[in-house]
Amino acid sequence: MPQIIILGVSIIVLGILYLLYKKKDLKIEVVLKVLAVLLFTSYVIGLNFENALDDVFNVLLVDVKSTEPAYAPDTWIFSPGMTVFIHILRWLTTILIAMSVISSFIKSKHAKFLSTFLGPVLIVLNLIFLDQHLIAVYGEVNYLKYRSILIMIQIMITIVIVTINWFNLIKDKLWPNKKEVRDTILLFLGSLIFLMPLGFIYNLFGKYGEVAENFNKVHLFLISLYIALIFVIYFALKKRTFETRKMFLTYMVIAGVFQYFYLERRGYGGLPLHLCNTAVILLFIAYVFNSRRVFYFTYFANVLGAFVAIMLPNYSSDVFSIGVMHFSYSHFLVFVIPILSVALKIFEKPKLKDMRKAIGIFTLYYILVVFLNAWFNNYESVDYFFTYGFDITKRFNLQWLQTDYVASFTYKGLTFKFFYVYQILLYLGFVFLMFMSWYVYDLVYQAIDNQAALIKKQKEKRIEMNKLKEALGSKNLSDPIKPEYQDKVVIEHFTKRYGSSKKKAVDDFSLTIETGYVYGFLGHNGAGKSTTIKSLVGIQSITEGEMYVCGYSIKSQPMEAKLRIGYVSDNHAVYERLTGREYINYVADLYRVDPKDRDQRLEEYLEKFQLGFAIDREVKSYSHGMKQKLVVIASLIHNPKVWILDEPLTGLDPASSFQIKQMMKEHADNGNIVFFSTHIIEVVEKLCDRICIINQGKLIGDFAVKDIMKEGADLEKLYLTNHEQLEAAAKSQEKLAKKAEIKLQKEAKKKAKKEKKDA
Repeated sequence: MPQIIILGVSIIVLGILYLLYKKKDLKIEVVLKVLAVLLFTSYVIGLNFENALDDVFNVLLVDVKSTEPAYAPDTWIFSPGMTVFIHILRWLTTILIAMSVISSFIKSKHAKFLSTFLGPVLIVLNLIFLDQHLIAVYGEVNYLKYRSILIMIQIMITIVIVTINWFNLIKDKLWPNKKEVRDTILLFLGSLIFLMPLGFIYNLFGKYGEVAENFNKVHLFLISLYIALIFVIYFALKKRTFETRKMFLTYMVIAGVFQYFYLERRGYGGLPLHLCNTAVILLFIAYVFNSRRVFYFTYFANVLGAFVAIMLPNYSSDVFSIGVMHFSYSHFLVFVIPILSVALKIFEKPKLKDMRKAIGIFTLYYILVVFLNAWFNNYESVDYFFTYGFDITKRFNLQWLQTDYVASFTYKGLTFKFFYVYQILLYLGFVFLMFMSWYVYDLVYQAIDNQAALIKKQKEKRIEMNKLKEALGSKNLSDPIKPEYQDKVVIEHFTKRYGSSKKKAVDDFSLTIETGYVYGFLGHNGAGKSTTIKSLVGIQSITEGEMYVCGYSIKSQPMEAKLRIGYVSDNHAVYERLTGREYINYVADLYRVDPKDRDQRLEEYLEKFQLGFAIDREVKSYSHGMKQKLVVIASLIHNPKVWILDEPLTGLDPASSFQIKQMMKEHADNGNIVFFSTHIIEVVEKLCDRICIINQGKLIGDFAVKDIMKEGADLEKLYLTNHEQLEAAAKSQEKLAKKAEIKLQKEAKKKAKKEKKDA
């Protein structure tokens, strides 16, 4: 009879909804959300009752040692097979309810598929075994009791939601492919553990015979299991889509709510005001309303509280008992959900200001529970956040902190008692631990980010190597990928962004540097000079584009490219515990320089820089200028084809500065490339053959210094002009270059005609 009423009401509701839909007076998405809220609310309300099934003990007769109850079959309300079946049916039905709620709010195919395909089977089974459901709750069949009505309402709402999901699936032809079916099954299997009925193990297997406490074997096993599950969930979800990750974490949040409210809660002690109990509610609020502030409070305060509770549990029951299962599930979920929410990027990594806000919220919470403890203990024994009872002080034999320092007052016959020293110390200790947790989180994030960066870099290197092999074909890997660039440095559409920043430090930068030139690289501080140079020498990665050194790609052939580069950095960092000679030999070994050649070149450079007197002393005794000279010598010890210098003249005495400028000129005259950054205009005018100017990450112009001088232009004014003028000057240079090229072509033609005529 009740099954017919459930089906009849469900059909009537569906008929009304369909008529409204046909008239376009109804939005299905809104209907699903309303139904999901009703389903969730009715289920949570129905949880807060005793269940006859919870008193069932050891139906599989595994536990034969326990003396209570004296005879297990006396507690059974079903046969062993039916008990197992009802447990599994309730278990899967709870998952169906959670997935139906989630699929109505989050665009997750997997939640939708689970609700749609799991729904019909479970609805039929729930209708067939409705009487057994009610017996599991009340120990008898009574359709008019409060919980019975709620169960029937839940079945009706589920029928409507599942039918609408099927309607949408058929209408939009959103049938899952093989991969989606596989992923949905895997997610379903992974979801089982979080909504296992709390009495399942006790009802089937009885007692284990041990209390998980004081780091005994059972306690250590549980701690290890919690930590292992964090890693399993993280690695299982980290490559999934954001929607899938959020769906699964939302499912865990809902599971936390369902498991928390499963036990009947009465009186003041049943209020969710313990820190970890509060966290169950707050996590739900954070996810439903996407509240960062609430989430970060759970992240800093509740995770720490749950960790302490897991390490120092305050129960004395068997590990298989329903109370211990309830404690374990509540604290485990509160512990792992915030950590996974950040690790899987559902919420951003918190900043220090978020932690300060969390401390502010915790302070308000702490003041509230201290006052409520003092008030409610007039009626019954309560101890929110361990601020009133002796649980913590007993563990460390510090009861005197409470008994010796008590402040109290009476108001309208009620006594308000405060253990002020203990409560202040507890507050300060917890805040200190919150600060410590911030630093622990930060260290873990750095380790994870570094590992992720390493994996990403290795993957990029493999991709680049495959591209290189494909481009070279039958050639050796040591051959240049671009043989036409063998005597050049070529930068093609180079773009650089740092980290996750959207701002480009350098944007679409292209430049060709020919052999035999001293090439000046001008730009204001922060214009992008050092960024370009550091990418060119391989110190930092290239976001987009390519860079070639003598035909070798700095991305896919970094070793070959770097062997042809001598680099003088702007910070002149050296190994200060080595002597100057040891440092030069170390660099020479890296560049595979023959010992005879290195000794000859070293003597030559020592004489030029007058550094021979200090070459066998430790570098830490060198002045700034001497270190700079040593770096210059190290950059030239392998006679590089390309010599790159980043602000090389800063901090040098006039004699050394002159010497380096001479060496730059000589190096270019010997058929090499010299490319250096500077903002000293006088050096550029006297030393450079060509210059390029960068501003705000963009190449503004590429100029021949001689042409600028011919036009009578002032290089300093040119450097300081705005973008439009620089671009105009660059276009003028291009025109001059084209004219010069046309002139050369004409002269070549005349010469060829003359030679032909003479012949």
